[in-house]
Amino acid sequence: MQKISLILFVWSLVAGPLFSDELTLKIDGKQIELVGKILIEAQDKSLYFQSHDGKLWFVQPEQIINRKVSVEAVKPISKKNLRSQLATELPKDFRFLETQHYLIAYQTEPKYAAWISNLFEVRLYKEFEAFWKKKKLELDAPDFPLVILIFRSEKEYGEYIKKDLGDTSFMVAYYNLQSNRVAMYDFTASMRPAGSEFNDRRLQEILQNPAVWPMITTTVHEGTHQLIFNRGIQTRFAETPLWLNEGLAVYFETPFPKAQQGWREPGLISQMRLSDFRKNLANRDLHTLKNLIGSDELFKSEELDKAIAAYAEAWVLMHFLINERNEQFIEYVRRSSKKKPLVTETPTQRLTEFEEVFGNDWQKLDRELLQYAEKLK
Repeated sequence: MQKISLILFVWSLVAGPLFSDELTLKIDGKQIELVGKILIEAQDKSLYFQSHDGKLWFVQPEQIINRKVSVEAVKPISKKNLRSQLATELPKDFRFLETQHYLIAYQTEPKYAAWISNLFEVRLYKEFEAFWKKKKLELDAPDFPLVILIFRSEKEYGEYIKKDLGDTSFMVAYYNLQSNRVAMYDFTASMRPAGSEFNDRRLQEILQNPAVWPMITTTVHEGTHQLIFNRGIQTRFAETPLWLNEGLAVYFETPFPKAQQGWREPGLISQMRLSDFRKNLANRDLHTLKNLIGSDELFKSEELDKAIAAYAEAWVLMHFLINERNEQFIEYVRRSSKKKPLVTETPTQRLTEFEEVFGNDWQKLDRELLQYAEKLK
């Protein structure tokens, strides 16, 4: 992923909301035409650009062949045109399924794609809206069609996202912050007899297998990330703390195997996250909570145990804040949603932001959190 130097940047004033920017770029020997909006122009003429399909581009000055401002307003790409664009990017055997908010490109059986479309459109999207409506927080409408890519096998999926993640063997699904797409593969193929078709009866059999539950968890988790960044809860590449970003995703992710789609609603108790949290209690102290909020390092730790503990801590913290400090939680989310992209924050700033909403009595907060966690079953 390319980086852009924005130590000294100015918000682009070249094109107002009624205009669009057009760029001609040369990247890796290929000429690329983009239509969209310059979001940030750095002092060195580097650009942070959003194209009309929702992709974000970090453009270096030497890559720019030509740029101009159009008098036409930026119009999000239509599903029809996006479908044509994807058809040129993906292998030729991909087919397409459209729903109200999603464009799903798939290599799998149509019934599998239909199941994923129902999981995302009928369950997750509607439950995401209902969750925030209940909390009286108004969501933005998505600016772009939400793209889901479904590969037939883990191998083909892995080849597609290898450039972003390297080893993909543990990732069933992945939301790409830059492309704004969720990619996944048919994780049920290895759980049914070779050559057998995917159908509702076989799906219900598969959903009863505990081995599939983490796969549904990851799929919903990544779909939640996509909604967080497309409904105005957070801004892509803004300095939103990972405890909040990942905390919301883990709050939504817990599967419900008895439901037709394998998932029902957010906020269910995750025995996996709860168990991970309790296993780490011996290693917790007051600094654990402050470190989680002040820095993203625990989530990014190369020590798997520390990363697992961070996700579990975020899951418990999210449940606690939503159920015990709801008004403060919503205020914090509102503030976080206004963060600008590519503006760095120090741990001190993060802790101050948190204390401004939730108070600075860390001992009291930690004690209440542990008391809350003890009651969870």
